[in-house]
Amino acid sequence: MRLSLVNFAALAAIALLQIHCYAGDDVLKDKIVRSTLNHSEPAVVKVGTNGVTSLEFPYKIEAIDGYGFSQTPGSGDAFQISYTKGTNYFSVRALKPGVTGNLTVVLDQKVYSLFFEESNDPSFVNIFGAAGGSAAPGEREVAEVSKIATPAELAALLDKVKGYALLKSSSPEMLTGLQVVEPGKKMKISNEIESTIVRVLKDGSLDAVAFEVEIDNRSPRDFSYDPQGLQVRVKDHVYSASMEDAPGIVKAGASTSIFLLVNDPGLAQRTGWAGNDFDLIMQSETESNSQELAFSQPPGDYLPTATTIERAGRDPEPPLASGQGTDQPLNPAPSLAKHASPNKVAKKSDPKPEKGAKESVVKTQTQKPVAKKLFGWL
Repeated sequence: MRLSLVNFAALAAIALLQIHCYAGDDVLKDKIVRSTLNHSEPAVVKVGTNGVTSLEFPYKIEAIDGYGFSQTPGSGDAFQISYTKGTNYFSVRALKPGVTGNLTVVLDQKVYSLFFEESNDPSFVNIFGAAGGSAAPGEREVAEVSKIATPAELAALLDKVKGYALLKSSSPEMLTGLQVVEPGKKMKISNEIESTIVRVLKDGSLDAVAFEVEIDNRSPRDFSYDPQGLQVRVKDHVYSASMEDAPGIVKAGASTSIFLLVNDPGLAQRTGWAGNDFDLIMQSETESNSQELAFSQPPGDYLPTATTIERAGRDPEPPLASGQGTDQPLNPAPSLAKHASPNKVAKKSDPKPEKGAKESVVKTQTQKPVAKKLFGWL
């Protein structure tokens, strides 16, 4: 009988402990608040002074503003906020008991108001679902559009579409979770240039779609395009490429494959995206600049003379300086004072050297006329 009483007491204690644990779990579950974004009224968020309350949104935060909220609070601030630009979440805690404040958040080009108040029973996480959406109790009511893909993740997806054939045969597990379609849609870029959308890979967790496109150039000239101007059009919507692996030129009579990636929720979440609605937009320009840059080269036996220069419409003589007569030589004889050597300067008592110098200058001017220059360097 004693043993049975002891066993009963032990079982009762275990049951009470389990009930207490279950009650504790229910209390913690209440710390996770789920609600839907609403334009008509602000969402109320309870925050504490001894912990943080994190808020998660279905879209990337485009702008955030509020009075009394600061990442490095001062004496006049009521709340401390922790936010990283480009994300879809932030955290807030109250700095003083009883404080309240409102915050404005812009999501998907829409403005929403949040009202914060200090409470002894704050929430740990507030998860906001997209307006008009519905979720079952306990399910995560946040659209996958809130996922912010890193450049490394996007580059990995681009590598998968580049090496898809090899991965499919050797490492198919690396393609798990991807949706793959091969539209084979052709589109004319010009009369002799055609594009074919060979393959499309979609990663819903990244909101990214990667494309493999073949460019066939059957023209006699190289085809050039702007790799950074690549776009994808689906009906009336146009999406710019976030990443691309494209050389920018397709040689004459050749074909090449280019790869691009679009990281846009509008395309990734579009219904019926796997259909044959894709069109490639590229800024093309046929290379013909070489003819515009051609110069007229003279023949190999060309010799510049006064006659050939005159035929070319050039002045055979350089322009005269101001004050210079037409009967004066182009290269006047230099004065003796500038070119006479100090060792050969004549003495004042002997006038003969000076007279001889003047006569030599006169003879030079009368007997040997200076040749006209053709280019200024002969």
